[in-house]
Amino acid sequence: MSGQTLKQWTGDTLWRQGCVVGGDAAAALNLKNSIDEAATLVVVIGHDCDLANENLDAEPNVEVIVGRVVPAANGNFLWGKAPRTLHLSMMRADVQVIAELVSTSKYLVPKSDLAQYDPEVAFTLDEIGLAVLRGWLSARYNRAAFPDTFVNRMKDTKLDVKLAKVVEPYGELISFVYFDLDGGQLIEHPENNPYELSIVIVYPPGDDPEGTADAVDKVVVAIEKICEERLKDGTNIILKRCISVSEDDLPVSKARVLMHWRLEHMTLKANGHPGPIQ
Repeated sequence: MSGQTLKQWTGDTLWRQGCVVGGDAAAALNLKNSIDEAATLVVVIGHDCDLANENLDAEPNVEVIVGRVVPAANGNFLWGKAPRTLHLSMMRADVQVIAELVSTSKYLVPKSDLAQYDPEVAFTLDEIGLAVLRGWLSARYNRAAFPDTFVNRMKDTKLDVKLAKVVEPYGELISFVYFDLDGGQLIEHPENNPYELSIVIVYPPGDDPEGTADAVDKVVVAIEKICEERLKDGTNIILKRCISVSEDDLPVSKARVLMHWRLEHMTLKANGHPGPIQ
């Protein structure tokens, strides 16, 4: 950009949360995905109020995630179910693509540098997608912590892994998996004192509410079967019930007392790529 007058960052900037940094801009700013550089997709995750702040002493940087475009979505990473990796549906020139964002791939870009570029107009994120992105970002620092004993019992019985495998094929249909543990009493249980677990599967009704409900009910049946197999001795965890509920039918008051299960057992390899479910 030699010889050109540098643009200043102003409060009426076009940059907003969810905007994509174009390929040329990403290359110039040295933002590239470590797994697949050619598939690099850089998404702005800073809050709109911070982006609109033209006081560079107070807010000098823009926070971004250096993600990538992947061939297909993994159901376990849709709807913000996993706190470390998000698969997010976006449109690129009227064609749906899946963006993979990993929470450990966040970077700060000086506003003075980003001001020289405009957002990539070929990429768009609708209101639902933006809400998912925001929920996923906030959940990284505000997510349920289950009792260690319960977590260990889930792992010992491999119930966490089995539940993830049940949910994955229906990932696009399921927005939340909630746990109600001992009626909200988060306490450590001694040996042979089982936890009472209720599971609530929440789904968006979509354009075909009855068809979606029927599909999600298959998940409920599969979960009940897995729990019957894995928890048959009745000493670790007892499944009291598993139900499916449409987002339209779940009161906010009830959602507040449920605990969001976010596939915490999943880990990231050293290179930041999500590892397979074992």
